[in-house]
Amino acid sequence: MNAQPTAPAISADELGEAVGKIAGMVARSLHESFPHLDVEQLAETFTRPRAVDMIAARFLTGLDNGRTAGEAAADTGVALIHAWADARLAARAQLAADNPTA
Repeated sequence: MNAQPTAPAISADELGEAVGKIAGMVARSLHESFPHLDVEQLAETFTRPRAVDMIAARFLTGLDNGRTAGEAAADTGVALIHAWADARLAARAQLAADNPTA
């Protein structure tokens, strides 16, 4: 008998709502910490297809691992902030490497 992975008890609408809330909360949080960052631009960044895919996958993995929806959302938000910060640092490092006199 083949064991099938169990799907979390969440509908597509609930997943979409969770993803949107996570993206919005992260955008607001970063804007509050760094007011020079445009909250609308952050929200747009976090609702691009790659970001939505990452958020949904992380959130569902958290649920599959027995985390509550709140815990899974928090873990996902933290991962999104880390991914955003890493990308920003990499972009700055590339700019510095491309223009060493600046």
